[in-house]
Amino acid sequence: MTSSDRPTTPTPVAFQTHGWRGWVHADWQELPAFQNIDAWLQEANAETILELPCRRITRHQTERGALYAKYMRAKNDSVIKNRELFNLIRWTVLPSRGQRIFLTCNAMLQHGHYCPQPVLGARRRRGPWGYPHELFVSAELIQPTVEELLQTYDAPNRAELLAHCATQLQRFHSDHFVHGDFLPRNACFDTASKRLFYLDNDRTRLWPCRPPFASQRRNLAQFCYNLLLQAEGYDLTMPNAFLNAYLQATAWSEKRRQAEYQRVIAHITTRWRRFGEKELARLKRLAEQA
Repeated sequence: MTSSDRPTTPTPVAFQTHGWRGWVHADWQELPAFQNIDAWLQEANAETILELPCRRITRHQTERGALYAKYMRAKNDSVIKNRELFNLIRWTVLPSRGQRIFLTCNAMLQHGHYCPQPVLGARRRRGPWGYPHELFVSAELIQPTVEELLQTYDAPNRAELLAHCATQLQRFHSDHFVHGDFLPRNACFDTASKRLFYLDNDRTRLWPCRPPFASQRRNLAQFCYNLLLQAEGYDLTMPNAFLNAYLQATAWSEKRRQAEYQRVIAHITTRWRRFGEKELARLKRLAEQA
């Protein structure tokens, strides 16, 4: 990748206002909305994308363009509903999730991997050791998801798309990244530039050294299993196109490639036999309700 092909990397600037502390993109730090975060999050013209006990996602139109704000109250819904003491304590003492997402996305861009532009990552506590709420704000990305493209493409174009996704994921892994939830709906693809954009980076991680491949293999299995769901049956055509392109992009021996292929296929086969039909039925019900 040449320097001209690399994504623009934001310059992080320390951010502090009304109890919120974290990082803001230097080009966005003077945005009037950020002078009162709480009022901005509650503005009447904000569009609610998702509302759950643990988090709320809203879309806000600003003079600089649309922003998506993820306001996080806990790791997941069960922490709040069941008052899980251990997880409440972990959420309180661990480093800020909003700040970590911002810095991880910034690191991805520095390494030449694409994602929605991180704008703000911050935390607010009630007192020095009070329970924290987290916030991550990113710029709107207008690109189709891989899932949407697979639904409209014919077989040759699907294979080409999956090959692009696989080779770019392999480079992502070679830079010691592991995506938190790599699914066709959590990745966008620019059909003009052939660039893959990683979405939903809450649990994406940059390891300080090469991570155990088991964690990266999980990304392959996640993606391939969801390709089965998209095919609405146990059809390995799309998983094979994806896996073969990924494995060919590695510097592994042929023996290692075959072994990794068998591991991923065994995993998704077992999962499909146990849950495939039920999960497929659930997805169809959700589609009918939409």
